[in-house]
Amino acid sequence: MDTLFWRMGSDARLRLEVVWVWFLDRAPDWSGFLAGCDWMTRALPRLRHRVVDSWQVGIPVWSPDTEFRLSRHVHRVYLPAPGGLRELLDLVEWRASAALDRGHPLWEATLVEGYDDGRAAVVLKWHHAIGDALGIQIAMRELLPQSPEAGRPSPAHTAAFRHTASGAGKAVEPESNARSAIRNVRTAVMSMAGEAIRSLSAPQDAGERALRLGRHLGQVVSPVMPSPLLRKRSLELRCGLVSVPLADLKAAGKSAGVSVTSAYLAAILGAFHKYHVHHGLHLKSIPVMLPVSIREPFQTGGGNFVAAVRIAGPVGDMGPLARMQAVHRSVVRARGDLIQDMYPALAGVSSWIPRSLIGMCAPLLAKSIDLVVTSVPGLSQDTYVTGARIVDAVPWVARGPAAANITTASHGNMCGIGTNLDPAAITDTKMFHHLLRQSFEDLFSASGS
Repeated sequence: MDTLFWRMGSDARLRLEVVWVWFLDRAPDWSGFLAGCDWMTRALPRLRHRVVDSWQVGIPVWSPDTEFRLSRHVHRVYLPAPGGLRELLDLVEWRASAALDRGHPLWEATLVEGYDDGRAAVVLKWHHAIGDALGIQIAMRELLPQSPEAGRPSPAHTAAFRHTASGAGKAVEPESNARSAIRNVRTAVMSMAGEAIRSLSAPQDAGERALRLGRHLGQVVSPVMPSPLLRKRSLELRCGLVSVPLADLKAAGKSAGVSVTSAYLAAILGAFHKYHVHHGLHLKSIPVMLPVSIREPFQTGGGNFVAAVRIAGPVGDMGPLARMQAVHRSVVRARGDLIQDMYPALAGVSSWIPRSLIGMCAPLLAKSIDLVVTSVPGLSQDTYVTGARIVDAVPWVARGPAAANITTASHGNMCGIGTNLDPAAITDTKMFHHLLRQSFEDLFSASGS
């Protein structure tokens, strides 16, 4: 998947970059912050590597950046007055919309001072080719201290989390790439053939297996027509932030007999229902993409271990409890149809897709996805940056061809929800955020939380 995400990034419409904002209880010492960033790049060598993609086909390699300068990646800014959340979100939009330099390591960190009367924030940004959110979270959990006085972990402690570049500094010949691609095709075919073989060996399950394989392959096609209200696309973005109590979200899910993720998704779809009704449009569903982690417990390094499922997200006229249950049924079915073994193989095959073809697919994708909803793990314990405590951590993820990407991460007893909206599709972003908050309130009221 790393290669596919890298190649997609050459098209501004498909750029896959993640912004993660750490809200700090105070401003850390700048020199200490710089020293900490320098140490982090040595603990995680991938942060000093750049992508070398000379052939533009096959698998690129990570190679040490001989021109690496910390000052290219680490910045310090002061928010303009009054230094509130809106000013910080303006900065998030600025950094999220700025493309990373593809000739150097694919990350940056900005220390933001002058926020909220003496507090501060760190705006992290990395390209998805470096790793998925869970991999980054695992690394940060191990590397960041859990007390203001704690020192840095020992090299032995961090060794397991080093994302050392495989083949760094070495050329990959086309013949080697070709052999790898053939293996990946064979693996993908065998994975699908395995479903057929299991059907023959267990005839009583043949019908269900055939349906499962058909539904999985059918996810390539949109499960429902996209909303005409959200059809326009642009490269602009509007970022927002909504925070809700984690306990209330858990209670809401429990009241409906569904997961926290299903409750969270139902509240978002409730907001889209309200937004469509506000504009005089009544729909039953919209196409929603849900990234799914396929990372195994032993896969603690970087890289991407993700798949995706698509559902028809219910935005019809129904109560919060009914919507949670409808969402849960769709998600459980879609995840059950996921043939996990196919993804690593297909990801390898995708390294042979020309960039031009990826660019041609962008408009088609834009017409098939209205919403991407993501849930990523947060920092589960007290964590510090140069003595400053992280009091909240909120992600904003590139929306790709969708009208919106809405992502949540829990931190302590709260869930921070970062919204990345396309103002060409969602023209009244202020109204949408009002409806999103209202939808969560409706969810909590209906469940008695």
